[in-house]
Amino acid sequence: MAKNITNKTVSFNVLDPYQVKMKEHAEQFPNFSGYIKRLIQRDMEGGNAVKTTKKAPAHSHVIHGGTNAFTGFVLGQK
Repeated sequence: MAKNITNKTVSFNVLDPYQVKMKEHAEQFPNFSGYIKRLIQRDMEGGNAVKTTKKAPAHSHVIHGGTNAFTGFVLGQK
């Protein structure tokens, strides 16, 4: 039986202490792919639902109006 495999990459920011802990935890399992698939299965079945986090708020010092030094385009007015 032929296989048709799709790969998905998981990236860990090693400068983020929490992501380093997640990476180290995942490395305990010799079959990383199987481990991730079991987490997805558990999430799909509604057990121990995955907690999502919101992105950090945008910086308040956004430039409004004027010309962007990199592109020359006029930025939106506030």
